[in-house]
Amino acid sequence: MKWSPFLAALLLLAPACTRPDAAEEAVALSPRAAKGKAMFSTHCAACHAPAAKLVGPPLSEIAGLYRTDPDAIVRWAVNPGRKRTDLPPMPSFRGVRESDLADVAQYIIEAGTAAGKQGP
Repeated sequence: MKWSPFLAALLLLAPACTRPDAAEEAVALSPRAAKGKAMFSTHCAACHAPAAKLVGPPLSEIAGLYRTDPDAIVRWAVNPGRKRTDLPPMPSFRGVRESDLADVAQYIIEAGTAAGKQGP
């Protein structure tokens, strides 16, 4: 099989594209948040970034709103409403175990708090 230069370049660049930035690597997470990070990366990261607004609000904003009530993040994930009419609504995560959503909520609070301290 003959390899094209383009395919070879993609294979070499793929690890760099998936590697977290240095700021994210520096965040020390609790065991619960570390478990939640994997699920967040799979199901939430396409719409939520640590400090930048994508389709959804940044983790720093969510952490600021729910830092003292992580269960509210779980309730929102199970039964989301629509806060921003100019953006698509968040899908429901009703089929996900609440304990897994609680892990994600802890990750959001810890990573969002760290991102908020670093500034925009």
